[in-house]
Amino acid sequence: MKKVIWITGASSGFGMATALKLLRKTEHKICVSARRHELLDILVKEGVYAFPLDVTDSVEVHSVRRKIEDEVGQIDAVLVNAGYGVYGPVEEVPKEAALRQFEVNVFGALDTIRAVLPGMREKGAGRIVITSSTAAHVSSAGMGYYAATKHSIKALGTALRQEVKSFGIDVVMIEPGVVDTPFGTVALDKNYINTKDGAYAPLMKEVKQYMLNALRRAPGPEETRDTMVRALVGENVKPIYRTTKGSLGLTALSRLLPAQAYDIVIQEGMKRLK
Repeated sequence: MKKVIWITGASSGFGMATALKLLRKTEHKICVSARRHELLDILVKEGVYAFPLDVTDSVEVHSVRRKIEDEVGQIDAVLVNAGYGVYGPVEEVPKEAALRQFEVNVFGALDTIRAVLPGMREKGAGRIVITSSTAAHVSSAGMGYYAATKHSIKALGTALRQEVKSFGIDVVMIEPGVVDTPFGTVALDKNYINTKDGAYAPLMKEVKQYMLNALRRAPGPEETRDTMVRALVGENVKPIYRTTKGSLGLTALSRLLPAQAYDIVIQEGMKRLK
C-alpha cells in the first residue's frame, strides 16, 4: 500500500538522500520540506511534492501539514530531520545563536511531531522517525549547544515512544556519528563561532582541526540513508539505530568510563587526528 511520507530538512544531506532513495526504489508518495526551498527543485524534478517550510514557525508547520493532507493524503510517516549545528565555547556562543539552535533542532522537531500526531492517533497507526546523533549521549569542547539539543531530543523521543505506543505509532531515533555530508561543512564554514583571539582561541583551533579531519575520514551517508528508509517503511523496526562505528564506540565509552577518563579519551582522540 502506498504511504504518504513527509521529510523535513530535505534540501541536502540525509533528508535529500532518503527522499531520492524512496522515490527511486518505492511507490510511496514523498513530501519534502526545507527552509531553502529553491534547493528542493532537484527533488521536484524526481517527482516529490514540495512544501517550503521554516520549522521554527509553528503556524507554518501546521499549515504545511494541512496542505499535505489536502493535496496528497493523510501522513503515514514523517522523518523529523531539519537541523543544523552551532559550534563554539559555551561562554562565547551568542545567546541568539544558542536560542536559534534550540528553536530549530528541538522546538522545530516538536512542532513537526505535534502536527502529525492527531491524525496518526485517529488512524491508529503511524511512524515518527527522528534524526538524532551520537551527540545525544556524548559532548565535547566546542559542541556543547549542539549536543544539548540532541540530549533533549533523546529525552523527548524516549518519552514520546512510551506515550504513543498504545495508539499504534512507532517512534524511531537514528543516531549517526560523524558522516561526510554537507551538514558538517556548513557547520564549520558558517556556524562555527570565530575565536581567533581570546581565552579559548588555542583550544577552538584544535577542535576545528579535529572536526575537519574527522569529516575527511568519515563514511558517506549511504548506511544512514538506508537505515532511514527502513525506519520509515520497514516492518518490525527498532526504537534506536546507530549507523556508524563511531556512534557505537563513543556511546559505549560515555557509559562505561568515569568522567575524568572520558575527558582524557576525547583529548587524546583530538591529538591523534591533528
